[in-house]
Amino acid sequence: MLTPKQKPIIEYIKKYIKKKGYSPSLEDIGKHLKLAKSTIHQHVETLKSKGYLKKVENRPRSIELNKNKGDSNLVSIPLLGTIAAGEPIEAIEDKETIAIPKNKLPKSGETFALRVKGDSMIDEGIHDGDTILIKKQSVAENGDKVVALLDGNEATLKTFYKEKGQVRLQPANKNYQPIIVKRGQELTLQGILLDVVKTEEIEQPAKLFVPSPERDIWSRNIIFEKAKPYFEDTGFVLYHGNCLNILSQLPADSVDMVFADPPYNLSNNGFSLHAGKRVSVNKGAWDKSRGFKDDYNFHYKWLEACRRILKPGGSLWVSGTYHSIYQCGYALQSLGYHILNDISWFKPNGSPNLSCRYFTASHETLIWARRDKNAKHLFNYNLMKNGNWPEDFIKKPNLQMRSVWAIYPPKKSEKEFGKHPTQKPIELLRRIILASTKPNAIILDPFTGSSTTGIASEIIGKRKFIGIDTEREFLDISIKRFKEVKRTPIS
Repeated sequence: MLTPKQKPIIEYIKKYIKKKGYSPSLEDIGKHLKLAKSTIHQHVETLKSKGYLKKVENRPRSIELNKNKGDSNLVSIPLLGTIAAGEPIEAIEDKETIAIPKNKLPKSGETFALRVKGDSMIDEGIHDGDTILIKKQSVAENGDKVVALLDGNEATLKTFYKEKGQVRLQPANKNYQPIIVKRGQELTLQGILLDVVKTEEIEQPAKLFVPSPERDIWSRNIIFEKAKPYFEDTGFVLYHGNCLNILSQLPADSVDMVFADPPYNLSNNGFSLHAGKRVSVNKGAWDKSRGFKDDYNFHYKWLEACRRILKPGGSLWVSGTYHSIYQCGYALQSLGYHILNDISWFKPNGSPNLSCRYFTASHETLIWARRDKNAKHLFNYNLMKNGNWPEDFIKKPNLQMRSVWAIYPPKKSEKEFGKHPTQKPIELLRRIILASTKPNAIILDPFTGSSTTGIASEIIGKRKFIGIDTEREFLDISIKRFKEVKRTPIS
């Protein structure tokens, strides 16, 4: 089965032979497709291994089509969903099939495939997005790489070691700790690893964007084919939809900063409590909260999607209260983010609730993290120390900014077109953006709401913003706010 990159090569060879009566050279193919000779050579070798091409030895222009080639070199096997090469995730069985070269399968036994998510096995050459072939069996020897099912519903890929009184499931990434399964705990082996199939070895769907070395994420030539923008202007784009679907269509390592204020108190009816009000949340069809564990999985999934699109030194800010911030912090560490700070945003005019039997909430927590621990991150130290921060009476002149920020909630002018229940003040997002980005940065908010992140970005200038939300109501407010800022910039 041909991939999108291999099909043009076969088609060109067919046309060339039909027109001239002999085969093209590697140079001919490379010149026609505008690819390097080394790249064409790799594709030709892959096509030979798949049986689409054959090479006649000791003869120039020896690339020939294999006329006997059909699908006999490929076999369909079930693709049973996703396996975590990281922290365990809930086992899913999506009944699909994929075509795999016969030479990758054993002569006997039942085989199935899984897609890998996570990076805990990267030192064994198993990367996020790879497809792995698994031989179904319930026993393993020490050193085998196994698919293990924990507690009946959490699947993970690790190296198996049976030790005294326990089983150790060992990752191949120093950033992850082994999983220890004590005697008496539930552990089921579903199979052992046979092979890793890289993406170029199986048929891939058409790409959702067309990157090239000369273009960046913001080029008009790189567009979504499935998710069309809900609104688009220079440096400001909004998407209507589930954030995981949209994030999956962005190139890896392409975003400089993510700010997220995720929903909390997720419930079966698709609503969340925001400041005591019921509003729909950005979870889409998979909003089936069963409590803490399910909500943690939700935060793990969107943070994992954000980590893929962040640049190595890129920053991620998460805002929340006790409802969600601890789950997000744990998920950040599990995914390999490096936490830099936690900030307390103090709201000086928080209204007391006289009927409550607990303390009035007057702050939110902001976690600031970078994608990779060893990557250099941006921090505008001088600006944070010497900048003009009139709303923050805690900040003392000529002293470095502390981790408590006193900033009033949104002003009346910021609510002119409507207000999201957890809308943040522009001043808060302005500080965050200035602290951790520089001009030409790309900033993304996966739960954009009324897009205060984008409005602050537009006011600062020389930044580009992508916002995602499931609610058209709030996207419409975002558009009105953006157009007002374009007409009359806020000082």
